[in-house]
Amino acid sequence: MHPVPARIAQLCDEVAPLLDEAGRQTAAAIRGTVSEPLRLAVVGRVKAGKSTLVNALVGRRIAPTAAGECTRTVTWYRYGAPERAELHLHDGTRRDLPLHDGRLPETLPTPAEDVARIVVHLQAAALRDKTLIDTPGLATLTGGNEDATRKAVLGVSPDGSEAASRYAAGQADAVLFVFREAERQDEVEFLRQFRSATGELGASAVNAIGVLSQADLFGDGGSDPFAAADAAAARLAGARAADVSAVVAAAGLLAETARTGLIREGDARVLAATTGVPDQRLRLRHRLPLPDGIDVAALERLYTALGVHGVHEGRRHCAAGAHQLVNWLEAVSGLGRVEDLLRRSLLCRAYALKAMRAMTVLTRAADAPQADTGAVLALIEQARLDPALHPVRELRALRHLVAEAPTSPLRVELEQVAADSSDPARLGLAETAAAGDIAGEARRRAAAAQSQAAFALLPTEAEAGRVLARSYQLIARRAES
Repeated sequence: MHPVPARIAQLCDEVAPLLDEAGRQTAAAIRGTVSEPLRLAVVGRVKAGKSTLVNALVGRRIAPTAAGECTRTVTWYRYGAPERAELHLHDGTRRDLPLHDGRLPETLPTPAEDVARIVVHLQAAALRDKTLIDTPGLATLTGGNEDATRKAVLGVSPDGSEAASRYAAGQADAVLFVFREAERQDEVEFLRQFRSATGELGASAVNAIGVLSQADLFGDGGSDPFAAADAAAARLAGARAADVSAVVAAAGLLAETARTGLIREGDARVLAATTGVPDQRLRLRHRLPLPDGIDVAALERLYTALGVHGVHEGRRHCAAGAHQLVNWLEAVSGLGRVEDLLRRSLLCRAYALKAMRAMTVLTRAADAPQADTGAVLALIEQARLDPALHPVRELRALRHLVAEAPTSPLRVELEQVAADSSDPARLGLAETAAAGDIAGEARRRAAAAQSQAAFALLPTEAEAGRVLARSYQLIARRAES
């Protein structure tokens, strides 16, 4: 087992006898899931494109996108075989949920209010390193939908208290927040609540990233919508630096269509047949007949699958057939940037993120009247100082640095060290580097980091320097052992 989850498992064993019954159950639950893939909640307003993005990330059209009972229920997508779906009910029982043509049904065989969540097991490569939690929308007309999202992610009851879930900081380790356009106040408040609920994460968005969805709908209709979406994403990232580590623009519909095999050779031929038709004429297709030779019904299906920009611009990328069109959709959709951001900001630090959440939950469990609070907190502090959990300290220092001194020269170095990679990679050395070379480089960098900490002007830079020095010292120690 990786040292980080192993140390958290040890902590759970140590504190469990000192907690009340609910706390012991919580410690057991943490211990049982600490080595699981990162739990990533996909959160946003109604019609923001959450389920469409989930389908694109998974590579299957499994999540329903039309309004229905399934879209009003928290749904987990995790790796597993055989492929199946289950209803996890509030009373603790489980029931099979048949898939319809490989997709979740629009309606449920059980009253939605009885369902805690839907769990879907898929043999999808994208789910090997993460579990996706698709949530109902925020700011819905149905209060229960929003309450389900807040409980799944924040672990709080609708009134903001912790009575309904005293020992949990929600079920998610991290959040992918889907913005549809300019941010709304309820979205800002939700992000702040998430940051507060995951107290170990400190003052910056170490566990949240943003996606500005529906990028193909930006612009004024005559300019490049993706350029406009990228600019809007950059502004949003700057404005919300304390709440999300980064924001990228993506067109979920185009990504879903490209990744789920919806495009066939016949579709490429239909688009190619419209090459000489002006865009404005296509927009008026319901009023004016199109030229002969165009399959109108097939074209309408493509408008549903690709949207207006996808059809009009896609006509310029289909001469070589479906393969060319799919490659263009994949490239322009921005899904690759979303996946890259997931890897750089969350997945490469999954163990540290899960450890921080675990310590937050256990710290809250220590507040119970029947718990030995002092002893539990002492064990948590002892674990926090353990070299095995130093990645947690690295991550906290990094995000404080990004929030308060984003141009610091220590930032790139700390990002490299904080990634869950090999020691040579953390030092920028070849994987075949000799132990002596690794130790020597680590000692040199430790001395440089200590010097930077001593002369830092900002407290965050001083802390980052100290954390870096400790990181390099631990690398040197491992190389010399």
